[in-house]
Amino acid sequence: MSENQEKTRRWYKKFFDEREDVDSFIWIVLAILLAVAIVTIVATGKCETKLDEKARSYLTVSDEIKNAIAQYCSDHNGLLPTLNGTYTNAECPNCSVINMSALLVENGGLLREAPKGLNLSPSGKDNCGGNTSLGCSSANSYIWIVNNDGVVFSYCAGAGCTTNNTGYQDVWP
Repeated sequence: MSENQEKTRRWYKKFFDEREDVDSFIWIVLAILLAVAIVTIVATGKCETKLDEKARSYLTVSDEIKNAIAQYCSDHNGLLPTLNGTYTNAECPNCSVINMSALLVENGGLLREAPKGLNLSPSGKDNCGGNTSLGCSSANSYIWIVNNDGVVFSYCAGAGCTTNNTGYQDVWP
């Protein structure tokens, strides 16, 4: 090997050895910046959908009703706490109106009071089925229904409801 070739070889070796150190440093800096960006996004919630207070209230009530239904079914050999007749929404063509009174603590259930947002009967303790001639409260919006498998749905019947699909409809009492 000639002297020039040896010098060139040493220069390449030195350049690439140093280059590996620089590459490692760059990757470490990029990893730190990415970690900071992720922490910032998570902390500020910029990448997640923020629910407003009314939507959170709806979801809380929905979860409470689902838990109360599950407990009722467990305590009553799989029977569902329903009122007579069926009720339909866009996602449940053959549902029954939930008998909320059966889910109240005073009747052995899990709920301390009738859930907020419930379209109430005149007794103030039960689903109304949306029948205003029975004296239902139009200030509240949701009629809670359940299918034969125990899956809970809601029907938005109050003023301001956009559809009769289950789920929060941008209205809450």
